[in-house]
Amino acid sequence: MKWLNKLERKFGKYYIPNLMWLVISLSALVYVITYFILGNFNYINKLVLYPEAVMNGEIWRLITFVLIPPLSGNLLVVIITLYFEYIVGTNLENVWGGFKFNVYFFVGVISTIIISFLTGTVATGSAVTLSLFLAFAKLFPEHTVLLFFIVPIKMKWLGYLAWAKIIFDIVYSLIHGGGFIGVIVCLIPIINYLLFFAKSDYKKRKVRTNSVIKMSEYKKKSIKTKKKGYRYKCVVCGITDKDDSNMLFRYCSKCKGDQVYCEKHIYDHEHIIE
Repeated sequence: MKWLNKLERKFGKYYIPNLMWLVISLSALVYVITYFILGNFNYINKLVLYPEAVMNGEIWRLITFVLIPPLSGNLLVVIITLYFEYIVGTNLENVWGGFKFNVYFFVGVISTIIISFLTGTVATGSAVTLSLFLAFAKLFPEHTVLLFFIVPIKMKWLGYLAWAKIIFDIVYSLIHGGGFIGVIVCLIPIINYLLFFAKSDYKKRKVRTNSVIKMSEYKKKSIKTKKKGYRYKCVVCGITDKDDSNMLFRYCSKCKGDQVYCEKHIYDHEHIIE
């Protein structure tokens, strides 16, 4: 992430510290006000990102859509969800630092706003939350969490489940006539994820592929060696490393191909040039 390192060097002091704590606190406050004080979740509709309403002057929606809490009347579910989001966000912030975490978070926010306006769809902060979750599963695949405070499960499996959900949403949108717009909306959670991780994932896959190829070539050579019963054979005299284990063998750099010679003939032979 060279581009991000350059940004941090220039603007690293400009960020909101403890951003996730602030977001979770405000989300909890929104839940308390709408559910316990006002007693009606319908007020949440005043906070969602609705492009037409923003154009009519309700500009607070550009911020408040990120603060919408889990729409559940069950207090325990809300506490568990917000706590889990807090754990995910604060761990990412500790690993990346405040500036990089802010960039990741607000790229998700801005992407949601842009796509919401381009497609005319209503949006909440769920896509931003999911993108944080994907990043956490990527960086801490072996981290174990207690699902519902009971079931231990590694983050990598929850990560696979999240990717499966995104794929399912895309397929569902295509089948039910969502078309290109529906697919774009489904891709919101992975926009900032790709900006941060796509290049490193590509490099890892390339290294892994090269390793597999090299291992395959090594195994093929090993099989051939076992069949022949030796590894090296002098082109001139025909002696092999099986005939004399103390004999040294060398490849000739002037001969075409991989021509092997024993120590007696490495400097005493006619070079093969064709």
